[in-house]
Amino acid sequence: MANKKKGQLAPFDTVPLGFEMVYTGENDLSKFKSDEYLIYSADKNGNVIMKYSLWGFAHTKEEDWNNEIKYINSMQEKLGFLDDNTRRIRQHIASLVCCDSGIPVTIDEILNAIGTGCLPDSSFHPGCWASSETRSTQPYQVEVMKVIEEVLRGYLNGKSKEAFTMKYPHAKGFIERTYKWLGPIEKFTEIQRIMIERMLLPFEFFTKRNENHEAIYKNCFKEGGDGFRLDAQISELAGLPKIYPKHKQEYRDNLNTISDAGKRELYEICGNIAFGISELSDCHHNAFRFIENWIYGIGTLKWGIPTRTKSAEGKRLGRLLFGYALGLDRWLQGVPHQFLLLDLGHIDLGFDPKNEILRVYAYLGDNRTPTNEWLVACLWYTLTLEPPASLYKWGWRHKELLESTKEKGISVREWMDSVLGGNS
Repeated sequence: MANKKKGQLAPFDTVPLGFEMVYTGENDLSKFKSDEYLIYSADKNGNVIMKYSLWGFAHTKEEDWNNEIKYINSMQEKLGFLDDNTRRIRQHIASLVCCDSGIPVTIDEILNAIGTGCLPDSSFHPGCWASSETRSTQPYQVEVMKVIEEVLRGYLNGKSKEAFTMKYPHAKGFIERTYKWLGPIEKFTEIQRIMIERMLLPFEFFTKRNENHEAIYKNCFKEGGDGFRLDAQISELAGLPKIYPKHKQEYRDNLNTISDAGKRELYEICGNIAFGISELSDCHHNAFRFIENWIYGIGTLKWGIPTRTKSAEGKRLGRLLFGYALGLDRWLQGVPHQFLLLDLGHIDLGFDPKNEILRVYAYLGDNRTPTNEWLVACLWYTLTLEPPASLYKWGWRHKELLESTKEKGISVREWMDSVLGGNS
């Protein structure tokens, strides 16, 4: 029998509740190694199948599931058999990660898929959890990464700012800021040169010259790699503690032992570069801001660009996630959005969630079915409660927003609290 195609869904009756199973396109199970996130097995014909949780990498096992997940799973259980279109939409929701640079485009696509009952054949890559979609929300990203690397290496080799602005006029602002922050090359120190080499290590992956994620990750962030070697050189030259310890808490403890203000700032810059964009996640919404922060820090030996609005990205994401979550919550309750918007018109939240609410209701429409309600509940959970980057599970980032809206009597979890009977 011919191999099953990669990404083809396994028979529904073989799939446990709360999970999905897809064919890998291979028939040699020995090529795959199961871990706590992905479980591999083979069907009777030898086709290899990958099983993974529909609740993200923080909820990979049933014992990790909270009351909200259990309730939403019970909604699915009542539906019985699910067709492939519905499973594809649920699979797509599971792949959505709220720190991805495609937010909110990817949210809108999911809403439209729920409303129409079908995910587009060429759908956007929604996040880093078991996603098979390849359409990018970020055109020109690889080209921009190549320009950034070329400018930095050109600076080190004495190439002029003018040469780059003539070659890349669309990048004039970035080029001018970079050369201003880095200053005259003749005043650039050996430590600063090493710092640039350190920050450029991931660009082998960012520019897609090499897409071996595991190998580049080890080289950047594991002992024995070039990252550790360059960090050690900086530590020795500057008299700093170990820059990339195994745990961030150890890094913070090291930082607190440094009394000299200049060395302390240098250690903070080097630590931010060394920890990098998490796991080479160039899909992170803040990727390019990270890179500019590194360049500014290397050039000025100060952390934090004064011309950039602090926490702008965090506020943007918090507000849009809140708006979508509020719309989903009220849609699940059957509240017409006209009344919701009228009520909000008398409350000053400090921002206006109308755009997100309008999108929720327009895409979902009024075709309320048990299947649609289940899919909407799944999306609500992803945006609101799923680690690592949802409204409630993003560390300190949205705490102030949630406290402020709560004080004003607006909650995005009225529906969930009502179905759980206040026992959430």
